[in-house]
Amino acid sequence: MRTHHKIGVAVVVIIVLLLALLIPRTGHADQTATFGDVVVRYSAISTDQLFPAVAQNYGIERSNRNGLVNIAVEKKGSAGAGEMISAVVTGKVADLTGHSRPIRFRETNEDGAVDYLGEFPIDASGTYVFTINVSKVGQTTPYTVKFNRDYVAD
Repeated sequence: MRTHHKIGVAVVVIIVLLLALLIPRTGHADQTATFGDVVVRYSAISTDQLFPAVAQNYGIERSNRNGLVNIAVEKKGSAGAGEMISAVVTGKVADLTGHSRPIRFRETNEDGAVDYLGEFPIDASGTYVFTINVSKVGQTTPYTVKFNRDYVAD
């Protein structure tokens, strides 16, 4: 009986760690951009920061040479509470020399939490500049979020 209890606790711990590491809704204020009633939450990390089980669950290679951008889009409600919404997410990442490449995002949906994950290579240590475009379904002009992150590649 104790073995089953330990397995159950381990599963709960993995789920909590997944939410803490992968979902930007738990991020800091500098990781949000507000456009009227839409809030875009974003984070970018190197995938070696993911726990192995989380990376395996999402089919992500763990490496300090592989980056991950996570985007979540929320529509503010009248009472201040928000609702996660689907969106069209595109983006690109560039180094400071201007070398740019697109980021292809894929939608994940777990228990109503909609997130967009995009991987990109980290070619060298330095600052990377992200330009992310987010559109609500049916919206013609996207909201644009720009941010920088520093990476160290061994």
